[in-house]
Parts: sequence; structure tokens; C-alpha cells
Amino acid sequence: MDWLKARIGQPLLVTAQGSRDRWGRMPLRAKLVQGSRTLDLSHGLVEAGLALVDASADSALCQPELLALEETARERHLGLWADGRYNPIPVDQADRLKERVGSFVIVEGRVRSVGERKQKTYLNFGGHWADDFTIIIPKRTWMRMAERGLSADSLKGSTLRARGILQSWQGTALTVDLPEMIELLEGRRLQGDRGEDKRLAR
Repeated sequence: MDWLKARIGQPLLVTAQGSRDRWGRMPLRAKLVQGSRTLDLSHGLVEAGLALVDASADSALCQPELLALEETARERHLGLWADGRYNPIPVDQADRLKERVGSFVIVEGRVRSVGERKQKTYLNFGGHWADDFTIIIPKRTWMRMAERGLSADSLKGSTLRARGILQSWQGTALTVDLPEMIELLEGRRLQGDRGEDKRLAR
């Protein structure tokens, strides 16, 4: 909070960025005015560990560097990251996921299977559909992911980190509207690992 306290009294320029999303949230861009310069508030908040990156309100993540800033803040246990509640939730913690339905979450796990359908693609993280976690990808988003070289074959067995509003759907699920809401964790340890090094399987 020291980062915010140090900026009390500074002018703030706020502009709307598009329309409300499915949850009624209005995306805004806020900049601190410092003389002739401006500082993007999102950069400062994420870097200080005072905010999580949410890409779902935009048509694209126009500031991809925010994910790297968030990762650094999480590794340093700054701000929100000092509280384990905000850390990525492993997909095998079904009860913990169900407790967070309706909330913004970050989830990590390995894709066990991929189901491609006409309108949606499903990334399945378990073998029991009624309890396990699923990522739901609408057709338009799946096409954009394909343009970046991702496919059912390349994602099966991959370790991913996804973010968004957790929903109750045959267990729990996230609907991913942007490719940037999914991060491939190739060669990196899962947040919830303790001693076991779960790396990307190809």
C-alpha cells in the first residue's frame, strides 16, 4: 500500500475503454499525471503486487508486459501475493475451486484431453467430468489460437495457467475469450508443487 500512499493527491486521468463485459464490468484506463508525463496506473499496481492482470474485458491484451510484471510480483510475494488466497490454484484442488466460483481466479494444471466441437473447444484437466476443471474456448478464440500455432495435439499434455471468472459447469470451468488468458508453462514448476517438478509433457 506504500506505493499508493506515495501518490495521494496526484491527478488521475481516467478514460473508458470499450463497453461492459458479460459481468457488467466497464474497462477503464487510468493514468497518473506527473507534470508533463503520465504513468499508467495498471503498470504500477501490478508491479507492486496490488492488482491481478485481467485480459478478458478487451479484444486483445494490449499490454502483454503486465503478465511479466505480475509474475515478478508473485515471485517476490509483494502485495496481494503475500496472501496465498490469490496464488494460482492447482486444478486437482476441486473443493478449493468450487469455493471460488463467481470469483476471478488463476488456475494451473496439465491438459489431459482436448475436445474439439463445432462452436467450442474443451481443454479437460481430469477424467471425471462432473468434478474436474475445464477450459472452454469459443470458436473465434480457438481460431486465433490456431493462427499462433496452437492445436489440440500441441495442447494435450501441456501445463497451462489460465485466468478469468470461475464458473460452475460440470465441475468448474473458465471460458477463455482471449488467447492471452492462457499461458503455456513450458519448463516451469507449477505454483502448487511441493518437491515434485511437474513440467510440460510433449
